[in-house]
Amino acid sequence: MLVKDLKSEYYMFGNKGALWSDEAHISKSGIHTTLCGSPMLSTNWCGIEDVKTIGCPKCIEIYKQQTNG
Repeated sequence: MLVKDLKSEYYMFGNKGALWSDEAHISKSGIHTTLCGSPMLSTNWCGIEDVKTIGCPKCIEIYKQQTNG
């Protein structure tokens, strides 16, 4: 899934592990975890490195359920 296709209240998040494994996550404004429940306790390295794709299958599935997409 492409980051540019996320609806406005959603954004990409990923620590260095997610960056290296190509598994960036999705989070929603106002919550403090990713959609799949991964804690966001680190720097958003996927954002810093301008990653273009979301790779976490659980986040993608939950995002599609929430947005009827």
